Amino acid sequence: MEYSHQRVRAKARAAVKRREDLIEADEIESGELNLIPYLDMVTNLMLFLLASVTAGILLVQIDTTLPDRAPPSTAPPKAPTTNPDDQPLKLVLSVTREQVILYSFTGLEGDVQHPKAVFSRTGHVGDSCDGPYMCETAECDGVTLKCKGSTYDPAPVFDYRAINKALVEIAQRRYAGKGRKFDTYQAILQADGSTPFATIASLMSAMRCTLPEFNKPPVSCYLPDESDRMKKAKDAVDTERKFYDTDRAVYDPTKMALFHDILFSTGFE
Repeated sequence: MEYSHQRVRAKARAAVKRREDLIEADEIESGELNLIPYLDMVTNLMLFLLASVTAGILLVQIDTTLPDRAPPSTAPPKAPTTNPDDQPLKLVLSVTREQVILYSFTGLEGDVQHPKAVFSRTGHVGDSCDGPYMCETAECDGVTLKCKGSTYDPAPVFDYRAINKALVEIAQRRYAGKGRKFDTYQAILQADGSTPFATIASLMSAMRCTLPEFNKPPVSCYLPDESDRMKKAKDAVDTERKFYDTDRAVYDPTKMALFHDILFSTGFE
């Protein structure tokens, strides 16, 4: 026997209706309700409500009024309670393609507008050198002690000894002959991603220790140590390991670290 599409659909609807009637009869007899359709409805409603709340939070505009500026104080400025030499200077070496700027965030050693010192780019062919690090071409003639040309792309080079002498002067003036607090050894090296690693490494060397005189062999400096081992040691200076206890040792910038705790920054944002 062949059935038309209309008769098939009619029979299917009748079967579904009988099934619904049976389920409804079972629910009435058992006293339980089929909660699945209701849960589906609640779930869908919750999703729409959450979407509406989220959109409202993102798009809402809150009217606010900034407070008025406080009147200028007529009271005399208070004297600083901490010795400036006992607090971090927050020194910054800011590197550009043509110069290095030395200043401090605290303003104790210049600021951005009036830096402590500015060092121009050097290391050109014919300039004095005692190693490749002093030449833009990374080539130093060991006989004439002059930078010579090469096929390498020139990299920024600065007067690292002048930078080092400026940092030695700061350390000498502020800390020499007395104890130096551990957190004053920190400084910031500010350079963007285009600065070559060779330039970064040379600047770090100039910040860490006093550099030797021109064409003299380098000598490592002593580093501060706050470990319990150093604090309990009999001597404040460990000449074998080249460490010293910052609380007991008398600071000497010619032998001890300058600003070896270096933080890196890509600049202002």
